[in-house]
Amino acid sequence: MYQKKNNKYKQEFLKNGFCVVKKAFPKSSIAILRKEIKKIKNAKLKKIPEHFTKDRKVNTVHHLDRVLKKKNILVKFAQNKKLKNIVSDILESNVKVRNIELFLKPKKTGMMSPFHQDNYYWNIVNNDKALNLWLACTESNSKNGAVCYIKKSHKLGILNHELSYAPGSSQKVPDKIIKKINLKKITPKLKPGDFIIHHSAVIHGSKKNTSNMDREGLVISFKTLDAKVNKRKMSIYRKKVKENLKKLKQLH
Repeated sequence: MYQKKNNKYKQEFLKNGFCVVKKAFPKSSIAILRKEIKKIKNAKLKKIPEHFTKDRKVNTVHHLDRVLKKKNILVKFAQNKKLKNIVSDILESNVKVRNIELFLKPKKTGMMSPFHQDNYYWNIVNNDKALNLWLACTESNSKNGAVCYIKKSHKLGILNHELSYAPGSSQKVPDKIIKKINLKKITPKLKPGDFIIHHSAVIHGSKKNTSNMDREGLVISFKTLDAKVNKRKMSIYRKKVKENLKKLKQLH
């Protein structure tokens, strides 16, 4: 049974839709993760979505939890008690890992991610039943395509999305809606070992990485034990994903 703890990050999360945790893990731990990430980048993974830059470098890898073994370093890290304790107190519930992903923006060619809301993709019935944890494995800043958040946008609820024509991010909040949102945009600056926890409904995205620095992030998605998926909405979303992929093939 979940036992409430004193979580100093919760108030910031609820107020702004995200919170930043600094110096959570030492360089030695991040070095181990990066070594494993390098192996994954060099491997040919089957049955999971990978997206590549124009020079054929890995940009994103989705659903790693489906193919990695339980003893894998990334899978074991996702079960870290420190992470789960913070997440459990924010969601006020025991939690489990729903997904593990890599967002790897290679230097010079790393792709942009349009503004979107995660729960438009996930279709979990209650927006407060899931969140994402974004761990910096390299420096992450405005120069190399760090994540940009629209502060307090999680309070708007899930907005309409449209086809993005962007590999790895099939849907986006339309630009005309983004322009009408009179809220501040924040791009947290992270060092390796820092992480961000963000709400499933907060609007966020990132620019291309045109710098000389790689930008690597390990993303762990958590959900409460009682979280349920809206099957009807998920079916509609999957059709839109197929449509987006079809359009992308036509463009290339």
